[in-house]
Amino acid sequence: MEQPYQIPPDDLTELPLFPLNLVLFPGMRLPLHIFEERYKAMIGDCIDREAPFGVVLIKDGPEVGGPAEPFRVGTTARITQVQRLEEGRLNLLAQGERRFELVEVTQEIPHLVGLVSFMREETGETPPSLVGPVGEEYGFFLRHLSTLAGGWNTPVQVPENPLTLSFEAAATLTGSIELPQSMRQELLEAATAGERLEKLLPLLKRSNELIQEQVEKNNPYRGPRLN
Repeated sequence: MEQPYQIPPDDLTELPLFPLNLVLFPGMRLPLHIFEERYKAMIGDCIDREAPFGVVLIKDGPEVGGPAEPFRVGTTARITQVQRLEEGRLNLLAQGERRFELVEVTQEIPHLVGLVSFMREETGETPPSLVGPVGEEYGFFLRHLSTLAGGWNTPVQVPENPLTLSFEAAATLTGSIELPQSMRQELLEAATAGERLEKLLPLLKRSNELIQEQVEKNNPYRGPRLN
């Protein structure tokens, strides 16, 4: 029986790559519908070997059909659920795990394979004056999202660990509002959690201002006062 795939902690390794028009962050959930033959084979192999694949943002080229040039920094995705459909198509649920840097493309046909180096996660400078405001703004953002979805009193949980907070806030924010892909990629590529939190703070503040306006517009109790 073939042994489950193990990611070497520091060594270079070959990784099948899936170029997409999205940025995947560690910890982020990723639903996918697999229908191209090349990716049916790639994902099928990952399932058989219990191995991850790499998600990279497309820099140039199409998502479906022809070859695409990816950005150099991406994230491994671990398959957590599989639904098999007709004609070999698949519905997947995967979860982002580790960031990597693409060192060299070793295969282009039928799908990309790259030699990658896994990135060391550094917390960096994370003073309370930065972590506190980001956590507060992220908490506001989660509550606003819950309110818009109808969950007026749903409790929210904000991570205390700066690294976890930086990735979770980036994933939630970029999955909920319109942001240029280049800005999402910048958040992924930030060298440390501190750098990522610095980039997130103004984005969260502005997003909270906009979403608060939407919450107020949707408030069914808004209207003229009766006293």
